[in-house]
Amino acid sequence: MRYLRLLALFFRTELQYELEYRTNLALEIVQIVVIITTSVGAVLILFNYTTVLNGWDLGAMLVLLGCFYLVQGFGELVLQPSFEKFMEHVRLGTLDFALLKPASAQFLVTLRNFQVVQLGQMGLGAVVAIVGLGRISTLGPGEAVAFAVALVCGFVLIYALLLALSTFAFWFVRIDNLMAIYWSFLDAGRFPVDIYPGWLRVTLSTAVPVGVAVTLPAQAISGRLDLFGLAVLVVGSIAAFILSSLFWRVGLRSYTGASA
Repeated sequence: MRYLRLLALFFRTELQYELEYRTNLALEIVQIVVIITTSVGAVLILFNYTTVLNGWDLGAMLVLLGCFYLVQGFGELVLQPSFEKFMEHVRLGTLDFALLKPASAQFLVTLRNFQVVQLGQMGLGAVVAIVGLGRISTLGPGEAVAFAVALVCGFVLIYALLLALSTFAFWFVRIDNLMAIYWSFLDAGRFPVDIYPGWLRVTLSTAVPVGVAVTLPAQAISGRLDLFGLAVLVVGSIAAFILSSLFWRVGLRSYTGASA
């Protein structure tokens, strides 16, 4: 409960910052609406010429697109601003302010900053997914639970990957290029991972698990993910979180603050 209260406090603080520039906030919301609308339009145009794309019909594709914007929105809502600020603190030697506070340093530096406007992206992503669900006839309680579990695992995988990448900041001056590569790969997640060539499919499922984070929730809600696959996803997500946290602690031992 203590950490939930801290998250709520962080969110309220960032919301106040956003509301200081309401015109800018409105323009960003319009930008998000335009981007998602054009993406949905592109999918509708594509399925105007075909009914199935490598086993994915229109309903499943809309669910996948909704999952993509949920995952991307989550990353841009809290992870991207927090990890960018974290790397800046490491570079400037000001991470001491977080390390000296009576709370988990990993929590404070990786979940501290918010881009509140990205809640709009997540909300619209949820709407797109719900519209897609209306076209899926196999939806039941089991599929709904599997979808929720797979989506949370997707969030955990993205968090673990960004934590591992940003940890390299303890040894290298700037790692912006690595983060740029990740965001570039994220764009590939708007399509099912199984439509890509083998080498890219493996990359999007392992080294950069964007395909897993986006495609598997859509497969779960459409009844295409079995219990074994879901169990592997859960175990893999937990393992990724633990390993990335251990790697972060290793990097933290190499940190030299401004006062050193």
